[in-house]
Amino acid sequence: MLPKWHILFGAIFSLIFYWFFFIPIFQSILIFLSSVLIDFDHYMSGAVRNKTLNLKKLYFWHKSLPKHHKPMMHIFHSIEFIGVIAVLSFYFNFFLFILIGIVFHSILDIIDLFFTKRMNCREFSLIRFLVLRRRYPNKYFK
Repeated sequence: MLPKWHILFGAIFSLIFYWFFFIPIFQSILIFLSSVLIDFDHYMSGAVRNKTLNLKKLYFWHKSLPKHHKPMMHIFHSIEFIGVIAVLSFYFNFFLFILIGIVFHSILDIIDLFFTKRMNCREFSLIRFLVLRRRYPNKYFK
């Protein structure tokens, strides 16, 4: 899903939490920022693969990927990362709102991947990605 849609839906979602669940504005902002900034891992993986920090070049590189490309691992989108944030949310209230934003973002991504028939282009588990990449090196990007 393009960043503009995550920004729009994240803003609407965080405003709904602010208005209907009466959470403080700071917590609503945390939900919004975490629902958008989780995509920083797209930038990181693209920068490593393309050896550039140019955001515009990386954006167009990502858009130019074929519809059915090899599975990509985005660390902040992994089950393991979400699990760590979930555990932290039991101890620190701050992480609960980050978790809400991340889960909302992930749900939007899964819906988008499902309807565009690209579920096989994203790896959801870091452990599975590392195991399969080692076992089948030609299936994954290096």
